[in-house]
Amino acid sequence: MKNRNIEKTKQDIKEMIITAGAKIVGVGSRDRLIDAPPSADMDFCLPGAQSCIIWAYPLPMKALENYFSKKERMSIKKAQQFAYTGAWTTARIISKFIEDQSGYKAFPMIPNGKYRPKEKAPGKYRSQMQFPDFSLRYAAVAAGLGHIGWSGNLVTPEYGGSVYLGGVLTTAPLEADPMLQENPCNQCKICVKACTTGYFPKDEIEDYQPVMIGGFKEEYSKRGIYARCGIGCAGWTGLSKDGSWSTWTPDHICLIDKPMEKERDPQYLGKLMTTLLIDENTPKNIRDFNEKIRYSFNVIARESENVGVRPLAYTNPRCGNCHFICVGEPKKRTSFYKMLTTSGKVYLDEEGREYVKKIDKNGKEAVYYPPPEEEFFTKEEWDLIDGIRSLNVSDIRGSLGELNKLFTRYYN
Repeated sequence: MKNRNIEKTKQDIKEMIITAGAKIVGVGSRDRLIDAPPSADMDFCLPGAQSCIIWAYPLPMKALENYFSKKERMSIKKAQQFAYTGAWTTARIISKFIEDQSGYKAFPMIPNGKYRPKEKAPGKYRSQMQFPDFSLRYAAVAAGLGHIGWSGNLVTPEYGGSVYLGGVLTTAPLEADPMLQENPCNQCKICVKACTTGYFPKDEIEDYQPVMIGGFKEEYSKRGIYARCGIGCAGWTGLSKDGSWSTWTPDHICLIDKPMEKERDPQYLGKLMTTLLIDENTPKNIRDFNEKIRYSFNVIARESENVGVRPLAYTNPRCGNCHFICVGEPKKRTSFYKMLTTSGKVYLDEEGREYVKKIDKNGKEAVYYPPPEEEFFTKEEWDLIDGIRSLNVSDIRGSLGELNKLFTRYYN
């Protein structure tokens, strides 16, 4: 860099990111993204940017086991909060480090929740489509972390697609890391089987726009109606096609067989949301449940447009199956899918507390209550994890040390 050896600075940055809790990190260059879709345009966020620094947090395996088997979902809540707030805090730390140590500029990327206004969306605009200010998935391909898998998520060789991403853009011309020569996605398509919404098919390739990154053509499944994914992933509803298992939601509506054409009609979507939120035929406890989801996902996320500053109280994972199930080991994916399909369904009691009904290995019905957050977290743990988003990044060494301590102690 202008005031330091550029390769030494790149190495320092990578070491800092790993210290802060990430497991893999890479550097991509502007030229690798020149033929990518417009959401890979670095200039949208930082004019003159030359490099992207991208890192990933894999989800803990034990947390995934508990989530798919419906033993509890609080471990995934904790992991998601760590990944999002950790990514945002780390991005601010690295940006400050770059600007403090050189004459170059840096831009911390919001990990999720920030999308371009419709009038600034690139090219043709498909109904309900959203474009991020800058795609961390595209950037991760350019940085050599992986390639786009069938689900549309980044897939890494080490951890599969079950990762969260963070990133920084900079005008510093850092040397790019080698790109992967083969796509780690083995086309097992278990992501399609784990989805309760029918959002993406198993045999159609997306043709909206070509995705070329560093000379590689990225192909993934055709996208359906975006609201379909949002309704399911938020947790408003989620039921398997055979009706035997649900996502972490008590509202058991299967979206797979609902005609996609109807969903292109705004009145249809409005009626569906009315059913979920205010229709008197929907039990009041489920309507109350869905209203809490609406608030946590829509109001909180939209107000800040940054999940990296979202309080732990409003981090509320309910689905994410296509993302979570794609771990690095194929046999483990199969194991998780078996857990999911035998995990039963979530219900609410009269007090609004979640419980699970499932058929156990002896063929008998089992009913149990997974631990709610007030039982799962100690007050100290809650406050420390929730405090990640408020760490003082002006103290680079201190905030890095605190992130390292928290990830080491609690991210498991």
